[in-house]
Amino acid sequence: MQLATFLLVALLSIFDITLAAPTYHHYTVNPANPALTWHVSNFYTGCSPGGCAYRFDILGIATPNTPGFNTTCNGTDVETDYTFCRDKHIKAKLTTLKSRAWKVEVMHAWFKPGAEFYAEGSANVTASMRNFTIPVTDTYGAA
Repeated sequence: MQLATFLLVALLSIFDITLAAPTYHHYTVNPANPALTWHVSNFYTGCSPGGCAYRFDILGIATPNTPGFNTTCNGTDVETDYTFCRDKHIKAKLTTLKSRAWKVEVMHAWFKPGAEFYAEGSANVTASMRNFTIPVTDTYGAA
């Protein structure tokens, strides 16, 4: 009797823990949604033997589910992780692909009570590209 009670309590405890754990949701990206294309302008890089510095402005259009943003990002390709932009909900990272070509990666984070959401996108660009778009390729959240 005691063993059966113990097992029942143990199983119920495990079940309660799994229900209380945060849930992770991965969303399918709809390319027709205008909020899923970010607009980059004034992209600039300057390189030295120690690495390349970058600066750009980025605009994301708001929707009922996603807040918009308009901010400036800067950093270097020496940094291996995302760097916060002026708007701290946006982070960027620049990776050198080859001479005068880079991969620009951007992450947008926003929060609602009890939940957090993220969108990520990237584009491959060259030094001559001052204006371009970054398609959002991944969105996810946890509640």
